[in-house]
Amino acid sequence: MFDTLRSVAFWMTETPEGFAMGDATDEAEARLMIESQQRGSVTFDEATGRYRWTVVLDGGKSSHGWSDTEADAWWFVKEAVNRPHRGARYVMKTRRGDVG
Repeated sequence: MFDTLRSVAFWMTETPEGFAMGDATDEAEARLMIESQQRGSVTFDEATGRYRWTVVLDGGKSSHGWSDTEADAWWFVKEAVNRPHRGARYVMKTRRGDVG
């Protein structure tokens, strides 16, 4: 009947607007999606015709931006929540004088 069986994790969470639910490929992705929904929001702005995304990070800091589609806006929310080294700035070390 089916060639392959696919594992799916269904999730549901409470948000400030009510609740959200969906499915993910595994538990780790489901946890990331839940955190994105709890910390972030996407709203449509009729004046601009674009979607505004906002994420409240640890310590009350927020990130926000604009996107043309709702799917893209949620992608930015997910990236902002999962951004490595949040709040830390790193400077890339350069090698000087070591030419060849």
